[in-house]
Amino acid sequence: MFVEQVRTITSCGSASKKENLDIEFYGAVGTNKLLRPKEDGSFESVESLTFFDNKKVRYIWCPEVDGFVKVASLDKNVESSFFHHQEGLSIEEQEKRRVLYGKNEIEVKVQSILEILFNEVLGPFYVFQVFSIILWGFEDYVYYASCIIVMSSLSLISSVIQIRRNQTQLRDTVVGVDTVTVFRADGCLEEIDSTLLVPGDTIVIPPFGCVMQCDAVLVSGNVIVNESMLTGESVPVTKTPLPDIKHKSELYDSKEHAKHTLFCGTKVIQTRFYDGAKVRAVVLRTGFQTAKGELVRSIMFPKPVDFKFNRKFNSNLII
Repeated sequence: MFVEQVRTITSCGSASKKENLDIEFYGAVGTNKLLRPKEDGSFESVESLTFFDNKKVRYIWCPEVDGFVKVASLDKNVESSFFHHQEGLSIEEQEKRRVLYGKNEIEVKVQSILEILFNEVLGPFYVFQVFSIILWGFEDYVYYASCIIVMSSLSLISSVIQIRRNQTQLRDTVVGVDTVTVFRADGCLEEIDSTLLVPGDTIVIPPFGCVMQCDAVLVSGNVIVNESMLTGESVPVTKTPLPDIKHKSELYDSKEHAKHTLFCGTKVIQTRFYDGAKVRAVVLRTGFQTAKGELVRSIMFPKPVDFKFNRKFNSNLII
């Protein structure tokens, strides 16, 4: 069970519990309105946003359903033709969406040794060992209790070292920042940090390749990518532009239109363009909502092992 803090931010940039908020992250400088996503990929202006974050996923309050819902990106209930009409976002619009979605980064926190040690000691196995040591100590089995102490200590130290090493390796593997060229609403190009990308941004895929820092749908040009990080297969895959079907409405689906989608963490090897046009893609998802982010989340927050011993132990703690 998780207990999360519910926060509210207003259009003037103020927020509840300011001491716990990152001003750069939440500060909508010069923003008069906040945005809330709609089902068709558009956004509506609101005066305030109430939300909480759980396991790196943001949930916002939706009055229509009278409850919290997961923040929607541009990968569901959006028509394919929608992406072909995206010409870029203004700086102000980008800032508004960044307040909603947060920075485009996959941040993995490395716990301190004391934190890992504390979490491990509270596990059912080591609590049982503590009671065993106390019991055998009262029965004057000093040597047996000493053996349990030594073996448990060695096991605990090994476990802490392994967890710390895994967290460090995961952080070093997934952290990635790059410079990205985006289209602005006035048609100009601007180079920005990849952490500033938001869903709806129109980006330029460089001719000589790059590492994707977001999930994006290709709208012009062809791209050859290596998706080994996600699929394990090193065979290059060709991505083609999403068809612009004007005579009928077709909803975008990330699985059905996978051959038109560039996933975060994949490496672009080469691009092909025609008549000097730039290879463009529209950002679908950022941060932990990307395919790479979901993979990292599954590693950081694995499903708990549901043994009867653990259930009995937890129920006794509650009682």
